[in-house]
Amino acid sequence: MKLFTFLFTLLIVSFSFSQNQPKINYLDLTIAAEQNSQLIFDARKLADKLNLPHTIYTPEGVFIEARGIENGRVVYAIVNDISDAINSGSVGFWEDIQITYDLSNSRIHYSNKETQNPTLGYPQISDGIVSSAYLAIPDWTTDAVILIDAITGDLVDQAFIVDPANLSSPKQLRLSPYSFLTLSDQIDDLVQKYDTSGTYLGYFAPDSGLNNAILDNIRGHNFRPNGNLVVTVGSGANQNAVPQFDANGSYLGNFITTAAGGLNSPFDIIFRASDCLVTGSSSNAAHRYDLNGNYLDNFVSGVAFPQQLFEATNGNIAVAGFSVPSALYIYSSTGTLLNTFNAVTGLRGCYQLPGGNYIVTNGANIAEINGTSGALIRNIVSGVNAQYVTLVDFSIIPVELTSFVGSIVNGTVVLNWNTATETNNSGFELQRSSDRINFSNIAFVPGFGTTTEPRSYSYTDKSANNGTYYYRLKQIDYNGAFAYSQIVEVDVAAPIEFALIQNYPNPFNPSTVISYSIPQNSYVTLKVYDIIGNEVATLVNQAQSAAKYDIRFDASNLSNGVYFYTINADNFTSTKKMILMK
Repeated sequence: MKLFTFLFTLLIVSFSFSQNQPKINYLDLTIAAEQNSQLIFDARKLADKLNLPHTIYTPEGVFIEARGIENGRVVYAIVNDISDAINSGSVGFWEDIQITYDLSNSRIHYSNKETQNPTLGYPQISDGIVSSAYLAIPDWTTDAVILIDAITGDLVDQAFIVDPANLSSPKQLRLSPYSFLTLSDQIDDLVQKYDTSGTYLGYFAPDSGLNNAILDNIRGHNFRPNGNLVVTVGSGANQNAVPQFDANGSYLGNFITTAAGGLNSPFDIIFRASDCLVTGSSSNAAHRYDLNGNYLDNFVSGVAFPQQLFEATNGNIAVAGFSVPSALYIYSSTGTLLNTFNAVTGLRGCYQLPGGNYIVTNGANIAEINGTSGALIRNIVSGVNAQYVTLVDFSIIPVELTSFVGSIVNGTVVLNWNTATETNNSGFELQRSSDRINFSNIAFVPGFGTTTEPRSYSYTDKSANNGTYYYRLKQIDYNGAFAYSQIVEVDVAAPIEFALIQNYPNPFNPSTVISYSIPQNSYVTLKVYDIIGNEVATLVNQAQSAAKYDIRFDASNLSNGVYFYTINADNFTSTKKMILMK
């Protein structure tokens, strides 16, 4: 009987223990959440509903994050060594966390509560850091972007962007060719747009907003040499493809077609001088394509869950390997393995500092490792779910364009644009297209050279008849370097009625502009008469299409006095008076 009681008690204890342990193991949970960040998002929502934290960082250096759900309970991933984020983990429910860890001095994040001990894990920002070049690192812990110095690797700003209202899983921040920042978000499936101060400007791509038929489960993004945006996609209709977008965020189709060359679950894309490389987390390779997106070969294969790529100044390529065996892999420009550094694991992002050391990120840490031995130098920011590392150099922005808009004023296209700052700005070439493909130069507007003051520009395009037109600016430096603006679309509608407009100026000396509009193709005559009815000038005598017209009348050879101008178009006739006063 005693033996039976003992066995029964042991069975109850074992059953109770199994009920308090998640069935999924740490590695499977971590890989699943990496492939589909919706798991983390859903776990956070449940934690919020249950009034539980979603992320914890303890003074002992343990990082704890909600990453999954089992039977209506939040499953927490527990990273015991933030440097070894892929191998040192375990899983647990909230009850386990409370019992095991002293949370009183921990940094604790809630979705809708103030963070407890918010500075734990962040170093003090060094005095006197003055730079225009930073490494931007999105952080899922706070839906933020962290900036570190691009030369030293020191923390500059732990909250350059903090935007939980518009971000759910920010993956990569870039400085676009159009002088604004783009930020790809894996859950929200949008490439968001910010100005260079970190202020939210709205979604950039797709330009129509959320569309999972185009972007779904997105990861890294980049810009082609022609300025088009390209985005890696892991789910939906464009799964395993790389869509591209124009300067306005309009979808142009796929730059790399679905599964081209065996691409499976793409994560990052970089462009080299004559090709581009794309990592595939499920194809375990970095695939190589030409600059038009056609598959060439595999740059490297056999890397478990490769994520960010980085091209060094000497042409070497660093690949952040996320899964087991996780490491930072260094290859020659042709794909020969040179080094394997595994002091930090579970890698997502990588970047080489000018001094040779690497900045690497994982799901719990931003670290610096030795560029020769791979040894851990330091943990820069601890207890953060860090993503890709991208250089953002604001000094390369010759002109910071803050707006560019087109409108119709009195039937004429008026273009206005503003700049915040200018450096060596020769001016703006104004280009127009009727098909959004072929642009031609219609004007040049001089710039202000170098100025830190906001400047405003305007141009009136009087040659645009009815139809749809597309405009862009080509900003040109004194040294010939140039960059394109976004494209603005303007619809010039045909007039709805015949009209003759009062000339301007009036009185005039010696010339004035006479405007008229015709709503249909017509044979038009426009003539000028003196006060006794003698014809003194014929300004128009031809067939014209429906549009608004401006005709300049030069009266240099006429005497002062009153004159009349008359239009005849089909059955429409109108006469107005003008005064020449020399």
